[in-house]
Amino acid sequence: MMKETDLARELKNGVPGGLYFFYGDEDYLKNRRAAEMKKAVLGDDPSSPAYAFGCFEFVFGDGEFDAGAVEDAMLAPPMMSPRKFVSLTFSSVDSLKTRGKAASDPDSPPTMDGSPDPAGSQGAADGGDFAGEDGGKPESRTKNRLLEYLKTVGDPGEDTVVVVKATADGFDPGTAKKPSAFLRDADRFMKCVEFPYQTDARLFRWMERHFAEYGLGAAPDVCPWILKTAGRSMYRLSGELAKTAAYAAARCEREHTPPAVTLEDAKACVAATEEDDAFGLADRMTNGDMAGALRILRIKMSLREDPLLILGQISRAFSDLYAAACFSADGRDVSDFAAAMKMHVYRAGLVFRAASKNPPERYADALALCLEADRRLKSGAAGSSGYAPIERLICALAAGTSGTAGTGAGPSQIPAAGTAGAGADSRGGNPGRGR
Repeated sequence: MMKETDLARELKNGVPGGLYFFYGDEDYLKNRRAAEMKKAVLGDDPSSPAYAFGCFEFVFGDGEFDAGAVEDAMLAPPMMSPRKFVSLTFSSVDSLKTRGKAASDPDSPPTMDGSPDPAGSQGAADGGDFAGEDGGKPESRTKNRLLEYLKTVGDPGEDTVVVVKATADGFDPGTAKKPSAFLRDADRFMKCVEFPYQTDARLFRWMERHFAEYGLGAAPDVCPWILKTAGRSMYRLSGELAKTAAYAAARCEREHTPPAVTLEDAKACVAATEEDDAFGLADRMTNGDMAGALRILRIKMSLREDPLLILGQISRAFSDLYAAACFSADGRDVSDFAAAMKMHVYRAGLVFRAASKNPPERYADALALCLEADRRLKSGAAGSSGYAPIERLICALAAGTSGTAGTGAGPSQIPAAGTAGAGADSRGGNPGRGR
């Protein structure tokens, strides 16, 4: 496995043929690098015959993969160019998992993290995505249709460049110490390239280059403020930078002032990011912001995200927050937390700061209530269809109650699910669970 910076250095010497797998949080750079590779293979003119006959680009939604169409592209010889370029973009690589015939019932509900629940996976040798009820026999393993197809492709040859892109929200790569089963397998025959969120320093330089294209400089406090307000996504930042630069350029021309973006320009143009992530949702829930939590849930509902997947994401976020709160209570700092959890230092800092607002017991209770919501979703009990159990969970946590009116519990005294008739105790808050 390699980093995006390693790939950038490698591409300076040309684009060798072969299979590439792009994954990670920064989708902007994945698409940029893929575009650079396409240009290197087919030339500078998109209207040329080389692009018409040598460029094959596919985009697949959740659960979609047309192996036949891709195979036709793979087998087609390069025409009007000595080489060809094939691009496959997947909104959810993880949605392409399938089970072998000996696996557990395919109609059984997913686990709390939204993935299929292969029976007996705890006893498998590697504990990965491919475990089955027999401890790992091939016929009962959970496989991925994309991965199985790519294995049959092998080396496409020097005349073919194949780039497979997994969007950030649709692929779980695991951790640096324990990559996912998909990534471990793919790394044996593909160049797997991680595209993480960029560091502050790299983002600041990138922002300055954007402003320079408009003939503008920037005051020292502008770039840090934009990053804090708009977030780290380069797609989102690029839109906010374009608005701000156009506004500042017009103002400078009108007022005859030096060509520079000021903090006032940025504040007039940059919109704060409306989080749609599970971490933001969990943080609002535990801090009593019911309206904010429900607003994020509405975003997820509008995107038609699966309720079990949302609950699994919330549970994982609470697990991280609980672990961070325990580290903080023990007097350990964020560097210890990041190292122990194998978490990116930026994300670890966000989680650690958020967790400091509440005692560990708050997050343990939240996890116990997540287990109860998970049980209700899977049981199909009355009033527990769709998003109702998640809405109930949000209201219970944000209001500081277990969901029973008139309890009067304070924000840090939410009864554990076991005391609220959930049939579980607060041990469900173990930070090692749900990860």
